[in-house]
Amino acid sequence: MITDHNTTAPLEEVKTWDSNELVILSGMEWTTFFGHLLVIGARKVVDWRKATIETIDSSLEEIKAAGGLTGIAHPFSIGSPMCTGCHWDFHVQDYGLIDFIEVWNRLNPDEDFRSQQAYEMWVDLLNQGFRISCSAGRDWHRQEDETDSTALTYVGASADYADVLLANLKKGNYYITLGPKIHLSMKQAGKTYVMGDELRVGDSMLKITLEPTEQAKLKAFNFVGEYLVVWQNDQIIACETIEEGIEKELSLELVPGYLRIEIFGRGKGHSNKRLVISNPFYIGKA
Repeated sequence: MITDHNTTAPLEEVKTWDSNELVILSGMEWTTFFGHLLVIGARKVVDWRKATIETIDSSLEEIKAAGGLTGIAHPFSIGSPMCTGCHWDFHVQDYGLIDFIEVWNRLNPDEDFRSQQAYEMWVDLLNQGFRISCSAGRDWHRQEDETDSTALTYVGASADYADVLLANLKKGNYYITLGPKIHLSMKQAGKTYVMGDELRVGDSMLKITLEPTEQAKLKAFNFVGEYLVVWQNDQIIACETIEEGIEKELSLELVPGYLRIEIFGRGKGHSNKRLVISNPFYIGKA
């Protein structure tokens, strides 16, 4: 997924690459006076210049009509006069028109207080009943140093095709991480569910396996998951130790709302760091 400020020029360059291994989703980062909006997979370019602070919903509806996904980029970055439009100031009336919020942005997002602000914004919207995902990304304005870490987004997809990836992004079948990988699913009544799916109220089984990062650079930061936290709506319903390579199962009683997990552990010489954030499973009414 590659975006640039008010242009799709990078996509033209990608077409010249001699590689069959990369699947690139089209996108643009709307760069306006009132915020930056990520537009992914739209069938046409929607004019960002028409968006005003009070009429953003109509622009979001136009993006949706074009088949696009919408995401708020770095909502709590410093705004004017340091970075015009970098802070999210749009007055969104219906957050159901937003697919995701960039919770982790920039280099070393685990060290940035703005990441916590974005996380709290996302959780607040979940608790209001919106089905909205969290994402990780970076504005690649400079090459990072060896001491800089970046967050990753892992998408659950059955095949490396653009339409499959886009469908899973739309559903919310992905998680963000500072390094460790997870395999996560829920089981209920003999059926397996992934992030973004809707389950029923009642008994269920959560299954998760933790794995170390495969990214050479991220290995240097020694991010190691140590315990799992399960959130159901605004309550922690389980907190369990977890070890790499060993599948963990938790029997859970689901209530209406959502369920998501986080992995905490150590890294960069610190403990109790939030390393992995999953997107929610949703639970309908009985």
